[in-house]
Amino acid sequence: MNPSTRLYHFTTAKFALDDIRNRRLKIAQFEDLNDPFELKSVNLCDPKHAQAFDGIEELDFEGYKSALARRFGVLCFTERKTDLLQWSHYADHHRGICLGFNVSHSQGKYGPVEYVSERFPFPETLDVEFSWRLLRTKSKIWDYEKEWRVFLDLKDGIWSEAAGRLLYFADFGPDLVLEEIIMGASNKTPISDVLHAMQGYNEKVRVSRMRLSCDRFELEEHPIGG
Repeated sequence: MNPSTRLYHFTTAKFALDDIRNRRLKIAQFEDLNDPFELKSVNLCDPKHAQAFDGIEELDFEGYKSALARRFGVLCFTERKTDLLQWSHYADHHRGICLGFNVSHSQGKYGPVEYVSERFPFPETLDVEFSWRLLRTKSKIWDYEKEWRVFLDLKDGIWSEAAGRLLYFADFGPDLVLEEIIMGASNKTPISDVLHAMQGYNEKVRVSRMRLSCDRFELEEHPIGG
């Protein structure tokens, strides 16, 4: 078994309860992510490179970026469960929930994001290593997120009428073990709803709540229950 790392996933209260109840996480597709430079950490100043990468609509040529985004999705995690900005951006302004997992996956498809100051040169060969580098590289402006990613093939999708497209999910299991449920400082979800969603879990999952520090601009974690 691959070694695991304790990592955290921010989301809304509704989605968190659905995740806990259904024992799965939604796999994000790259078009859903909030960085306009996703999969574009390479220098594209040469028009030929830009066309090969972005495609040519008039010729119905998809391009490398779209092909990569159509094949892979991503599970996004962070090392930092007390980060104020991520609670604001990804957990409904502190009204959401953070889920803590022991995460382990095959080498190459799992690891920390590399943050860089400049876009790297366009390679001579668009090989597998280039694909992985694109998937895991972001601008240094995002460094505060301390992000880790798991890349998964998009397969066995489930049609969603609300989304108007296929959605993809990763089931909880040996590579994705739920260990913590952390309620946001402004979360109003009754603890009974959380405990109800946890029914049937054999493992001991720790439940806690974030509170505002009384003397610092920080969040403090407080356990709930025994």
